[in-house]
Amino acid sequence: MKTYDERLQGVEEKIVKQKKQRARRRWLAVSAAGMAVIVLALVLFLPYDQSPPDVSGYSASPYYSLIQRINAAIYEKPQYKNNLDMIMDQISHGFKNSGMAPEDQAPEGGSPIEDQSSGDGYYVEVTDNQVAGVIEGDIFKRTDSYVFQLWGQDLRVYSIKQESSELISSVTVAGFETEEGYSTDDVPYETSSDGAVISKEEGQRYCSSVLEMFLSQDGDTIYLMTERWDRVTGAHAWTSVDVWDVSDVANIRLIDQIQISGSFISARMVDEDLLVSTRYQIRTDGLDFSDESTFLPQVGNAEQTESIPAEDIYAPEELSSTRYTVICKIDGNTRQVEDSTAFLSYSNEMYVSLDTIYASRSFWQHSEQEDGTMVSTAMTQITAVSYSGEGLTPLGSVTLPGTVKNQYSMDEYQSILRVVTSTTQQMVQDHSGSDMIEEPSTTLTRRNVSLFCVDIASMEVVSSVEGFAPEGEAAESVRFDGPMGYVCTAEVITMTDPVYFFDLSDVHNITYKDTGTIGGYSTSLVNFGDGLLLGIGYNELFQMKIEIYEEAADKVESLCAYERECWFSEDYKSYFIDREHHLIGLAMEDKDLEYVLLQFDGYTLREIWKTPYTGGIDQARAFMADGWLYVLGEDITVGQIW
Repeated sequence: MKTYDERLQGVEEKIVKQKKQRARRRWLAVSAAGMAVIVLALVLFLPYDQSPPDVSGYSASPYYSLIQRINAAIYEKPQYKNNLDMIMDQISHGFKNSGMAPEDQAPEGGSPIEDQSSGDGYYVEVTDNQVAGVIEGDIFKRTDSYVFQLWGQDLRVYSIKQESSELISSVTVAGFETEEGYSTDDVPYETSSDGAVISKEEGQRYCSSVLEMFLSQDGDTIYLMTERWDRVTGAHAWTSVDVWDVSDVANIRLIDQIQISGSFISARMVDEDLLVSTRYQIRTDGLDFSDESTFLPQVGNAEQTESIPAEDIYAPEELSSTRYTVICKIDGNTRQVEDSTAFLSYSNEMYVSLDTIYASRSFWQHSEQEDGTMVSTAMTQITAVSYSGEGLTPLGSVTLPGTVKNQYSMDEYQSILRVVTSTTQQMVQDHSGSDMIEEPSTTLTRRNVSLFCVDIASMEVVSSVEGFAPEGEAAESVRFDGPMGYVCTAEVITMTDPVYFFDLSDVHNITYKDTGTIGGYSTSLVNFGDGLLLGIGYNELFQMKIEIYEEAADKVESLCAYERECWFSEDYKSYFIDREHHLIGLAMEDKDLEYVLLQFDGYTLREIWKTPYTGGIDQARAFMADGWLYVLGEDITVGQIW
């Protein structure tokens, strides 16, 4: 039997042992907690990788510099710095809604035949081209004997025989394609009145839509500008220049195809050569730098396409987009691509003079003022490319404040490029540190219109008239005619705006006059001959208004206006304009759809002829031959005017 001391010693040893066990457990707990803290810190505070993927494996590629810039441009940095940043943001969203900043974006288609051959015919211009000698595409062209019309997916041929005019032949030139390739075989499809595909059959992977055409000077060849896209992904695959032999209008044949990556922007024909521009968007979901076709525009014929060489691709150091503007020069005799070039981060309007192509891109320029105000300014970069030689030669670029509305906002005259831009500046002030202002920030937007004159040799601005419109307005329509420039500005909400006449004969001493405040605004302005200006647009009630202006000694006067509550087209090519006889014709739709021909008699615009019309108002086309007016829509209508 243990003594008292022995029992006491045993108790003390047990207590010491228990204390050691508790201490060890506490140490283990603290250690575990410490490790948990370390792990938690790593989980919460370890920064996300902000670097784009490594592309050094492509350093041997001639496109390596381009690959690096594309890689950096398409890489999306993590939204949060680390996991803690993400968790706190999610918690914050549980208490309030947080607005995301908008994405950075620029203020950016028979009868018995007596004479089946048109080989003895000759080309007759029907399109009101911006530049004489630079032919623009349209949905109709003509010779002295036949008129060719694109209607939906069909190419139609009509005879030009006054009241005996009739449909000679028609062929389907676009629609659906099979997996095996392009086919013009009969394939079931439906189109809307403007030619857009509205239903698609199963098993037909690719769709195509013809947009406009050109006709050779001998009248034997038609070039169709055709877009093709994948109906599964919705992506534009390429633009095709389809070459059709129409020398025998009873046997129209597809004889060649030239393919260019991207969707169609614009085209011109000069001395039988074609200048074609497309917009090619790099698709990040299929990007593979080991496959050039996924990030480089391709050009060639239907059998084989090739990447545009690295030395012919131009890109700014920092890309504002991953879209190319692709420009190809096609020899009209050999039907081969003579040269091609591409500008990355471009995708806007194209203007073509007699020897130069001007491609534009819009972007935002950001800066911060001393008081912390963030300023975003809309900018446009215009790059000049000469096509007068055997190939395409870049001449340089200029960057201007504002954006251009369309091709008519640019014009070359006597070695000076004149440009009208709509300027936009956004200023954001941060009030998050202020107790006096509840809103976290305020945004002030300023808009106006400016005119710039650029020396083409140096691509530098030599003079300008900036902010000449009332504050808040934009350029709704622009036209240049030799030393004169015409601009209609508008803040569409007010519907009361001026028209400006600029005298640009001396670019260092630019003067201008205006109409003062008038009702409505014009979407198209055009020289109407004899010192007159024709404006087509809207009145203050948003009804159609066709107005005639004349320059007076110290101002611009409105002489008369034809106004009507109806639907009409804003597409300039849908208007028939005869300056010699002061005629304007267009389709109008109110209760009925009709084509109306107006004449300015020196005092007023009066209706001198009209006829029922069938078809879309944007697709209406007309021309005059020997005193007869031919109107093309869903069918042909002919009327004797003189």
